[in-house]
Amino acid sequence: MNQTNKVEAFAAEILDRGASGFAAAAALRLLDDRPEIEERYSPSAMDAWKSHLTQRVNELSAAVAVGSSAMFVNRVIWSRRIFDARDFKREDLEASLAALHAVLEDKLPANAQDSALRFISDARTAMATQLEEDDSLLDAGQAHGRLALQYLHCAIEGNVLPAMEVVLDQLGAGTLSAEDAMLSVLLPAQAEIGRLWHLGELSVAEEHLVTTTTNRLMAVIANRADRRRDNGKTAVACSVAGNVHDVGIQAIAYLLELEGWRSIYLGANVPAGDLPATLKFFEADVVLLSCALSVHLKNLRKTIAIIRDESKKVPKILVGGLAFFEAPELWKEIGADGYALDAKGALESARDLVDL
Repeated sequence: MNQTNKVEAFAAEILDRGASGFAAAAALRLLDDRPEIEERYSPSAMDAWKSHLTQRVNELSAAVAVGSSAMFVNRVIWSRRIFDARDFKREDLEASLAALHAVLEDKLPANAQDSALRFISDARTAMATQLEEDDSLLDAGQAHGRLALQYLHCAIEGNVLPAMEVVLDQLGAGTLSAEDAMLSVLLPAQAEIGRLWHLGELSVAEEHLVTTTTNRLMAVIANRADRRRDNGKTAVACSVAGNVHDVGIQAIAYLLELEGWRSIYLGANVPAGDLPATLKFFEADVVLLSCALSVHLKNLRKTIAIIRDESKKVPKILVGGLAFFEAPELWKEIGADGYALDAKGALESARDLVDL
């Protein structure tokens, strides 16, 4: 480890160990300097800002440890979008960064200040110059987009139950349907998480945290929602062998169940050879196969061939997933009966395939 890396590791460790104390001092300074902010967030302004700034210090520590200003800047820009979604004032976020900068300048050892203070300054500059994030999949100007952002903000910070309540409260109030919760809030939120992960702005652990929270929340929503009368049809849904991504196909399975289907969800990474017997046992009318990556198309083709070769009564085969985005006509060539671009399309296509 060279001298620069040692200094950054030292600074990151101090930030990590002192996160709560630095955050408390910055929150106190913020509210002392800006009494109007305390009034806006009362009666729990101190607790709210301490919690917020603790997260910022933890993110700053992680960024300093790897020497990446962009990592911290991106998280601050993300926070700005959360503020927009909650109709909070952006200048409050800027003021909190100024307070944190002042506290760290005062309390960090001189040889641990450089990266930390520079990263905060970079974030403040980005706050002032980056007007919008055109590449985001979530629109804070729309109700569903705001709700998705609020959900993600809580989930990423590990506040799992509050994240779930953000959505469940809307369901309970009757302002959000189960279908919209999954199709217009949770799946777009999950897509945004995938985008951020691919950009390196989220860790694998953070992506997994949100994904497990989403899976848990979808189960709660499906359990609470009203189900339509049984339509006499059975759908079996899964991700093909090699594909461990299953949030989308699981949402489809839940929504089919709510529409009156007997919905059999098998999960992710299902071996092709197991499907014919399963489809026969459940007397499936439709099988929905999800394929996330192009490298899984070989397994999908094999799966369809096995279903057709080994099933006396072949169910309709509906495929979809990210692997088809750049080749939407591929489903015909690999032997499927239909293709859906997204979850809503899958519901419509499943109905069409069995004449519902």
